[in-house]
Amino acid sequence: MIISLKKILNNNNSIYYLGYIFYGISIILISIMIMMVSYSNIELNQKVLAIDELVDNESSKTINYNLSGNSEIQIDKYDFTTDDLNKIFDKQKYYISSVRDKKLVPNISINKFPKDFNLISSTKDKKSLFIRSLLPLIISENNKIIEANKRIKKIDNNTFEYIARDDALWLKKQFKNYKVKSHHIDDLIAKVDIIPVSIALAQAAIESGWGTSRFVSEGNALFGQWSWFKGSGIIPKKRDSDETYEIKSFENLRQSVAAYMKNLNSHNNYSEFRAVRNNYRINNSKINSIKLIKYLSNYAENTEYSKILEKIIKKNDLQEFDQVEIYILPYKLVNLAFNQ
Repeated sequence: MIISLKKILNNNNSIYYLGYIFYGISIILISIMIMMVSYSNIELNQKVLAIDELVDNESSKTINYNLSGNSEIQIDKYDFTTDDLNKIFDKQKYYISSVRDKKLVPNISINKFPKDFNLISSTKDKKSLFIRSLLPLIISENNKIIEANKRIKKIDNNTFEYIARDDALWLKKQFKNYKVKSHHIDDLIAKVDIIPVSIALAQAAIESGWGTSRFVSEGNALFGQWSWFKGSGIIPKKRDSDETYEIKSFENLRQSVAAYMKNLNSHNNYSEFRAVRNNYRINNSKINSIKLIKYLSNYAENTEYSKILEKIIKKNDLQEFDQVEIYILPYKLVNLAFNQ
C-alpha cells in the first residue's frame, strides 16, 4: 500500500487523478447529507399533519387514546373568562355530547371558575360548562383513591411475613386519615373507595348553585362543608348569632373535591353509605348511585335532600358520567396553561 502511494506521488499526473477522486467523493457525501435532511423534513411535516388531523377531525374513529398517562393541562389563572375556558374546551373537542358518547374526558385541571361564570344567561350553557369543568377533577381524585385501594390490597395480599417499612408507615397514615380505629385492613378498604361521579356532580350542583354561589367564587367551596375553626372559611350571611361554624374555603377546586370525598369516606354520618357501597364491591356488582344516595340524607338539614339529589341526577342524566375516564392524547398538542 505504501509503495503504491509512493508511485502515485512520484507521478505528477497521478496527483491530479487523486484530487479528482477526493472531489468526487466529497460531492457524493454532500449529496447524501442533503437527501437525509430533506427526508427528515418530510417526516416531520407528516407528523405535524397527523397532529393537525388529530385535533380537527372530531368524528375520527382511529384516535388511539392513552388512559394511563399523567399529562395534565393546568388552568390556574384567576382572571380568565368563560370565553377563554370555552376556547380551551373547543380546542380539545371537549363537549358534553362527545363525553356521553365516548365516555372520555381530557385531563384539564381548573383551579377556579371563570370570573364571569355567574353572568352566563343560558342555563344549558352554564350547566354544560359546570359539568365539563368538574368532570376531570372528580375522576382524577377518584383515580387517586383507586390507586390507594390497590396498594392497600397489595400490602394485605403480601405473602411475606413482614411489611416493608415504607408500606407500614403509609398504611399507618391511611388508618389515621380515614379514622379506622380498629386498624383492620377490611375496614380501611371499605372506606378507601370512589364516590360515583353522578353523586359528586349532583351534590356540587346543589351546594354551589351550579357554581354560582358566593362560597364558590370567594373560596372554591363546592360542597358547603362546615368548619368550626375560626378563620378557616367563609361566614354565611344567614348564620345565627350564636353559631360559630364557617363554610370551609379552599385554595382551588381540586382541594374542595378531595376534601368532600374524604368527608364521605371517613365521617360517621355516612357509615351506612359506605357499608352499602362495600356490599356492591363484595358482590362484584356495579354501584347504583340512585340507590346509594338515600344514605346521604344526613348531609343536609333538608329532609328531602336525597330526593332532590335523585331529581338532579335523573333530570340531567348524570349517571351517564359514572363510567367516564380521563384520556391523554398521544401527542402534546399545545400548552394551554395560564400563568398568574
